[in-house]
Amino acid sequence: MRVEEIEGLYPPSLARSYLQGEPGVIRLFQYDPRRQEAFRDHLEYLLTQRQEPLDLPAECLKEYNLSLGCGSQTTANIELIEKNRAVAVVTGQQPGFLTGPLYTIYKAMGTIVLARKLTRELGHPVVPVFWIGADDHDFAEVNHIYLPTSQGPRRVGLEEKPGVRFSLGHLPVPEEAGRLLDQIKELTPPMGWQQEGIELLRKTARNSLNVADWFGRLMTFLFKDYGLVMVNPLLKPLRQRSAGLFYQAVMSAPRADQLLDSACREIRSLGFSPQVQSEGNKAHLFLYIQGQRQTLFADKQTFYNREKRTTWEREQLAEQALTQPDSFSPDVVLRPVLQNKLFPVLAYVAGPGEMGYFAQFKRIFELFNERMPVIYPRPNVTLVEPLIHKLMQKYHVPLEQIPRGLEDFIAVYLEQSDEVGIAALFNEFNEMLKKHHKGLVKKVAIINPVIQGLGQDCLRRMTGNLRAFEAKVNQHHRRNHEAALRQLAKINHMLHPLGQWQERVYNVFPYLMKYGPDCIGEMISLMDVENWQQKILFFD
Repeated sequence: MRVEEIEGLYPPSLARSYLQGEPGVIRLFQYDPRRQEAFRDHLEYLLTQRQEPLDLPAECLKEYNLSLGCGSQTTANIELIEKNRAVAVVTGQQPGFLTGPLYTIYKAMGTIVLARKLTRELGHPVVPVFWIGADDHDFAEVNHIYLPTSQGPRRVGLEEKPGVRFSLGHLPVPEEAGRLLDQIKELTPPMGWQQEGIELLRKTARNSLNVADWFGRLMTFLFKDYGLVMVNPLLKPLRQRSAGLFYQAVMSAPRADQLLDSACREIRSLGFSPQVQSEGNKAHLFLYIQGQRQTLFADKQTFYNREKRTTWEREQLAEQALTQPDSFSPDVVLRPVLQNKLFPVLAYVAGPGEMGYFAQFKRIFELFNERMPVIYPRPNVTLVEPLIHKLMQKYHVPLEQIPRGLEDFIAVYLEQSDEVGIAALFNEFNEMLKKHHKGLVKKVAIINPVIQGLGQDCLRRMTGNLRAFEAKVNQHHRRNHEAALRQLAKINHMLHPLGQWQERVYNVFPYLMKYGPDCIGEMISLMDVENWQQKILFFD
């Protein structure tokens, strides 16, 4: 495996402006990620100025990670944090089916590599932590994956539909998972590590209590040699340590939403759309009612759910937050604050959407007596298999084409392979037709003015027939180059599926089944997190 790098920043967005260091955007964050001093400054804050002591349930985390199959480096890292001898680089993601899109894997890799880099540069232990978004209830977003096939992306998904607002960490692995694994076996070539990979997926599904645990087992299998600490926030000891934040959130509501609204206005003034919208009086907490997450809103001393069918008094909810913290769940606004409460977070490895979130949270961190960590970009990666690389060389497809897809490249290819100049011929003929038709109509309209309108109708029919004829000619031209177009489409399907970056569509396991799980280590060794260019990884 080897790597090449190309310019491939995100399309114009707040995330792009942040990474380019635009001052108006940088001020929305606590630190500028381009400055090495940012990490030293925040490390000093964590070691000397942080006012709230950590109360990490280390034994619980050890037991959980051991149950997932972790290695000794992970338990050692948990002990380092427990003894206040290490800080953390954190990332996280919803527990997607079979780990979800490739970018989940790249977030974990970026976190591991950044933690190693900072350990060397700061002279202080930094450990990688992965926060499983087990609270999340958006089952439709995580219940499927896309497989790369010769015909393009193939969606494979679960059909079962649980209650609409059940946390993924409370949902058992669906019974139909076995059927889906059979389907994946049929859609992947019987070579390499396929048989072992399918068996791993079946075994981990059988041994997992819920969707989040299945995700955690697979991630642990992939990264067990790299000390990655998996965190499930629904674990009871972690929820108990979350009680203080839930209490503060209840007592201060809706202050966090007011600060969010102010951040929304500031972001709009910069020409961007806020990633999270304020709703005026949202508490940014969910309350579990019959197992389902219900959004809480605050109005003076009364709280209510979205439908306003149930109400609670502030003191009542505050008491419940302290005595029954597992009946509460943070939303996307309070989740990073909770991570800060549980871990000494030096940096968070974020995707572009998350950078948009954090741009709105600086004052909210301060509301809860916390400081936003350094927000660092996850790696952007495209995987290129040997056959695809050969086709790219055959048609001279430049690497710079990958982030934007091959549609314009294919159009240029067709134009350059047009020996007769179809477009020019038809344009020339069309202009000549209009000119002669205009002269003809002008002469014969002397007979009767109504002929002018008839002439226009005639011209529309003739130009319509001409366009249809041109389309037929182009169709035959494409047929003459059908093999080339099919191969170019294959490149596009593999590298820019569904008009998106590959990392947002495909899942990692089809690649592992071809090339084996050892390629994870090779990818990590090639991952340079200092360079924010897009990485093109070539399989040998």
